[in-house]
Amino acid sequence: MKKWFGAVCGLWMVCLVAFPIFAEEKDAAVLDTMIVTAQKKEENVQDVPGSVSVLGDLQIEDAGIDSLDDVHLYVPNFATYSMGAVGGYYSIRGQNNLINASEAVGIYIDDVPASISSWAKFNDIYETERIEVLRGPQGNLYGLNAAGGVVNIITRKPGNISRANAVMEYGNYESQAYQAMVSGPVVKDNLFVGLAGKYKSRDSYIEEAGTDTHEEDRLSSRAQLRWTPGDRTEILLTVASEDYASDYGEWVRTDDDPFKIENMGLDEDVDVSGNIYSMTIRHHAPWFDLTAVTAGVSGEYDSIVGKDYTSGGDNLKYMVAGQESRKGLQEIRLASNAEKQNLQWLLGGFYLDGEEDNRNSVFNDTGGAGAPTGVYAEDKTQSTIGTQTFSLFGQAGYTFFDRLTATAGLRYDRDERETDFEHDSNGTVISDYEASATWDAYSPKFMIDYRINDSAMTYASVAKGYKAGGFSSHTGDTPQAAMFDPEYSWSYEAGVKTDWLGNRIIANLCGFYTMVDDIQIMYTDPASWQMSYKNAAEARLWGIELEAMLRPLTGLQITGSFGLLESEFTEHETQAYVGNHVPLAPAYQAGLSAQYLSPWGLFLRAEGIWTGKSYFGEDNLYSQDDYVIANARIGYQIDTFGIFFYMKNAFDKTYYTFANSRGGVDKGILGAPRTFGIQATLRF
Repeated sequence: MKKWFGAVCGLWMVCLVAFPIFAEEKDAAVLDTMIVTAQKKEENVQDVPGSVSVLGDLQIEDAGIDSLDDVHLYVPNFATYSMGAVGGYYSIRGQNNLINASEAVGIYIDDVPASISSWAKFNDIYETERIEVLRGPQGNLYGLNAAGGVVNIITRKPGNISRANAVMEYGNYESQAYQAMVSGPVVKDNLFVGLAGKYKSRDSYIEEAGTDTHEEDRLSSRAQLRWTPGDRTEILLTVASEDYASDYGEWVRTDDDPFKIENMGLDEDVDVSGNIYSMTIRHHAPWFDLTAVTAGVSGEYDSIVGKDYTSGGDNLKYMVAGQESRKGLQEIRLASNAEKQNLQWLLGGFYLDGEEDNRNSVFNDTGGAGAPTGVYAEDKTQSTIGTQTFSLFGQAGYTFFDRLTATAGLRYDRDERETDFEHDSNGTVISDYEASATWDAYSPKFMIDYRINDSAMTYASVAKGYKAGGFSSHTGDTPQAAMFDPEYSWSYEAGVKTDWLGNRIIANLCGFYTMVDDIQIMYTDPASWQMSYKNAAEARLWGIELEAMLRPLTGLQITGSFGLLESEFTEHETQAYVGNHVPLAPAYQAGLSAQYLSPWGLFLRAEGIWTGKSYFGEDNLYSQDDYVIANARIGYQIDTFGIFFYMKNAFDKTYYTFANSRGGVDKGILGAPRTFGIQATLRF
C-alpha cells in the first residue's frame, strides 16, 4: 500500500511541477467543458458541489470501455466486482450492492433504473454520450437505494445531423464483436430516429479438460424516436433490450492454476434477458421546466450452477435458479429554468410498482461421496416479492453575492415490500407464508459552496443515506428470518474543484466521512450455498479522492486519479468481527493514463490501474490482495476511420472478483486474463 501510495503521490508532484512548463507551450489545448445532469439539470461538472466523475463519448471510445464492469477503472473509490452474466456488485466508497434486493448504488440509463432483476443489470456500453458517477448519498434527488452513489448512463440522441458507424473487433479466445448505428432526421427539425445494436461472443477463459470449448454470447439493441412538436417540447421514446447466454460455469477452485479445471460432468449455463420501454417528455415553460419519465422494465434470469470439486466428478450437489421481473415507474419533475436567477429549485414525485418471481432448487445426491446414486433430493424455494415505492422530493439553492450558494434538499420515501414464500424439501412442505412490511424515511441533504474565483470552487455537504429493507427471496422459513430492516447513513464531505491555465488543467480534491447504521450484510451458507440477508452492524467509512486531467500539448492528454478508503465495523452482533473491514471496500484505487493523437492520425494510449486489498465477507476470511492492471492501445485514427490494436491486463495478472466457500471448497470468480485484439471503426 505505501509503495503504490508513494508512486501515485510522486506522479502528482511531477504533474504539479510540470504545469508551468506546459503553460509555455503555444499549442497547448483547452480541455473540453463537460456538461452533466447530476443534479437533474444541465451544468458544468466543475460547478457541481459534490464528487462527480464524468467520462465523455471520446473518453469512452479511447479507453475501450465496453461494459459497466470497465467504468470503475477510471473513477476513484468506485469498484466493480464482476459476477459474469449477472453484471456484478457495485461499490462506491464501501457502500455496495451486495444485498441485491436493496442496493446502495443506483444504475440509471436515461433516467430509468436499469435493473433487469435483483440479480442482473443492463451491462453493455455502446452509443453513449457520457457516463456520470456520483459519489456519496444521492437519495435526495434519486432515491431508490442510492445511499452510496449513482451511475448515470446518458445515450446519444438522434438529431438533425445524419450519422452512422460500424465497429468490428477480433481478439484472442475467439472473441468477436460487431456494433452498428444509424441516426438522423425523418422530418428536419421535427422528427428523428436512432437505431443501435451490438453483438459480442467469445470462448471461455476457463479450459475444462475433455470438453469442447464453451462460449458466451451477448446481444444488445436500442431504438429511439425523438419528436419535437414545438420549440418548447420534446418527446423521446426508447426501446432497449439485452440478452446474454453462456454455457460454462464461472465459479472455479481457487488454486495455483484456476484457468484449467478438470471435467466435472455438469452442463452449467446462464441465460439473462432484459427490456426497457420508456417515454420521456420535456417541456420548457416560461417559468419552469417540466420533465416526465414513464418506463417499464422487465427481465428473466435462468441458471444451472454447481461444479463438484470434491468427489471426482460425482456431482453430489448442483443448483437451478431463475427469476422473472416486471416493474413500472413514473417520475415527474418541475425545475427552475432561469440560470442566472439567485434562486434555483426543483420539485418532484416518483412511483414504482414491481413484482419478481423467484425459484431456486438445490439438488443433493441421495448417496454420498464415493457412492453416488444419481438420484437427487430437491430442496426447493419459490417466492414472489412485491415492491411499491412512493417518493416526494425537492431541492432549493440560493446564491449570495454571486459567489456563495447554500442548498437544501429533502426526500420522503415510503417503501412497501410483500412476500409469498414456499419451501419444499423433496415433496415435504417446510414453510408456506405471506408477509409484508412498510418503511417511511426522510433523506435530507445540505450543501454550501463558495466560488473563490472563476477557476476555483470549494464546497461542503452533509447528507443522509437510506436503503430500504426487504425479504430474502431464497431463505427464511419464517417472516422474521426472511426480513431485513433498512440501512441508514450520514455522510460528510468537503472538497475543492479547480481549473488552471485557461482550463488546460483540471484538478479536484475531496475528503469524506460516513457512518452507517444497521448495515445490511449478505451471508452465504457454505453447505447449502444459500444466501441470507441480515442487519448486523455499524460501520465507519472515510477517505480522500483526487482527480486531475491535463492537456499539455495539442493531442496529448494525461489523466490521473487516486482514492483512499478506510473501512471498519465499529459494532457487530459477532463481537469478533468488530474492527474488520467492510466487504467490497478496496483499500485504495489509483489510475494513470496518457494518450496522444498526432495531427496525421497516430493514436497511442497506455494506462495503469492499481486496486488495493478487498474483502468478500464480514468475517474477512476471503480477500483479494492488491494488484495492478496495465492496458495499452495503438492505432491510426481520422474523422471517418480508425484501426487499433489493443491489449488489456498486459501482464496477465490473475485475480478474483469474488470468492467464498461452497461445499467445503474455496471457490471464486476470476477476473479477465490477458486479452488482445484488433478493432476497426468506420464513420459515415
